[in-house]
Amino acid sequence: MKILGLNGSPRLKGNSVQLLTEALRGANDAGAETELISLYGMNFKGCRSCFACKRKSPFYGKGCAMKDDFTGVMEKLLEADAWIFATPIYNGHMSSSMSALIERFYFSHHNYDAHERMVEKEYPSVLIYSMNGNPLFMEKMGIENSCKYDAFLFENAFGGCKYMVANATLQFDDYSKYHTAAVPLEKKLKYNAEHFPQDLQRAYEMGKELISRINL
Repeated sequence: MKILGLNGSPRLKGNSVQLLTEALRGANDAGAETELISLYGMNFKGCRSCFACKRKSPFYGKGCAMKDDFTGVMEKLLEADAWIFATPIYNGHMSSSMSALIERFYFSHHNYDAHERMVEKEYPSVLIYSMNGNPLFMEKMGIENSCKYDAFLFENAFGGCKYMVANATLQFDDYSKYHTAAVPLEKKLKYNAEHFPQDLQRAYEMGKELISRINL
């Protein structure tokens, strides 16, 4: 079994990577081979709406026609048995690199002809989000609905998808070096100290549980 983890954060030691690493560790402990790929630094863009993936031609169903660094990532996704995606939430949505990948990958495998999947097998997946805001802010801004919709897209095109959100994650190692006067720092640090270890454990358990959803 091969589990592919994709990091959509530009920070290679940040919250998203820590959560993704734990999820992959859970999958590895359950017996899977794992690989982590970071998207930032790769040369690819989002969908350009060329509709080559929808044309009546031998290319139909073969994925995205654009050739760039995403091409190799798509091949690795289809060679794997399940996926774990991790991304920070910026401005209420996943990062631009993760959004660009999903635009390309989902749309080129989304079937306009029938309500059936274009891929040859199901790919169960996990979406992991991290964000600076607390749960109340997330609910107030409707960000939870955005996460649910992302999971719906994957469920529709590829197979069962579960997600989790780590709230009130820390942005800086030393807040005294940055302009953050409006941040209720003491409360934030207390929340993070209590909840981030639990988030890491949740990520581990979701990675471990992902193995049971693979149909080999």
